[in-house]
Amino acid sequence: MTRTGSVLGVLLCLVLGSGSAWAADSGPWRFSAAYQYTSGDYGGSQTITETYVPVSIAYRTQWAGIRVTVPYVSVSGPATIIDDTTGEFAPGPGGTHRGLGDVLVSGTLYDLADSDAVDFFLDLTGTLKFATAKASEGLGTGENDYALQLDALKELGRVGVFGTAGYVVRGNGGRIQLRDVPFGTVGTDLLLTQGVRAGLSFSYRTSAMAHYDSVKEAAVFVAFAGPGGLIVHPSLFKGFGDSSPSWGAALSFSWSPPPCGAS
Repeated sequence: MTRTGSVLGVLLCLVLGSGSAWAADSGPWRFSAAYQYTSGDYGGSQTITETYVPVSIAYRTQWAGIRVTVPYVSVSGPATIIDDTTGEFAPGPGGTHRGLGDVLVSGTLYDLADSDAVDFFLDLTGTLKFATAKASEGLGTGENDYALQLDALKELGRVGVFGTAGYVVRGNGGRIQLRDVPFGTVGTDLLLTQGVRAGLSFSYRTSAMAHYDSVKEAAVFVAFAGPGGLIVHPSLFKGFGDSSPSWGAALSFSWSPPPCGAS
């Protein structure tokens, strides 16, 4: 359900080690934080801007993991946030509003299909979005959402090819009637040097509102692996159509402390 979530997950696999394997010097816990900014007029006469600052904690074993994300969100303009990580909006109150966004809880099953011989890996993730944001201030829809997605990764030497396919079930008890929609991402990246990868991706999501354009975005990104399991991941993206932001930028950090007893 996130703009950078599936891409960052793939980059963790590629930068830290082959496929879905966790790095040998990384523990079971991973902490992440990001800053994301989007801006666009969405076919209207006023600019809508959004700032999204999620903080996450994740725990994983070899075959499964769970992640909890608590975000701060700010939106300026006549908008209600449908999904505070994709930049899709419905008409809403004007002005600037800030506060807690919708909390996300996700669980992943790793290596549903994997082959070291051909460097192919497939994961399954389910996500629950809790309606913790204030709908009256346009920070959310006031409804819980559910999503299921498959993430695939194929390595071709220094090149990685990845894709995501999923489906979102929207809560519809509020004033905004939303549709259940599919979404997907395809992308590729290149190992530039040890611990540094760069690439691009394209994301598509059917609009949650009938008769609105689909959400379409292209992104370029870099991932840097630092000491102690640190990953730094800046990205820039461009939207296409009236349901997408005109442009946006994001910077995320992810760190995994070494396992207990590691020297």
